[in-house]
Amino acid sequence: MAGKEGESMLVRKIEEGTVVDHIPDWKADTVSQVLRLDKLARMQADVSVAILQNVESKTLGRKDVIKIDRWHVDERDADILTLVFPTITVNYISEWKVSKYEARVPDAIEGRVRCPEVLCITNAEREPVVPRFTTLKKDRLLQCQYCDAVLGFDRVPEYVRT
Repeated sequence: MAGKEGESMLVRKIEEGTVVDHIPDWKADTVSQVLRLDKLARMQADVSVAILQNVESKTLGRKDVIKIDRWHVDERDADILTLVFPTITVNYISEWKVSKYEARVPDAIEGRVRCPEVLCITNAEREPVVPRFTTLKKDRLLQCQYCDAVLGFDRVPEYVRT
């Protein structure tokens, strides 16, 4: 069916929470990993997560959507998602009202991503050093502030600290 008669909601509206939209199709698992949604679902009993994959999109053709009921995605995590998927949009829902967060590539990332260099001081178990990266936006790379190792934006999900 086409048009409004054929349209129906796959998932109900939420009163409070976050909707991560315009995720490239079949990439919701990567977004879930970056947001640590599996951990969240275990720790917060009243939080519900709905993942829609390969749904129609006017702009992308096909897309994934994640709805998180009763939890707001941290803005820093939304910014990290933008590194990997520049098309995403993050909508916060409060009392049924939607406000869009303009996720942007951060200038630096601290504590959320592990350094890819095994011998970096930030990977030493005995050293209480927080990993810090500078964003090289033009080259789509993160550069470790301790050892200068670089990490492509597309590989960030592999190194997100859980």
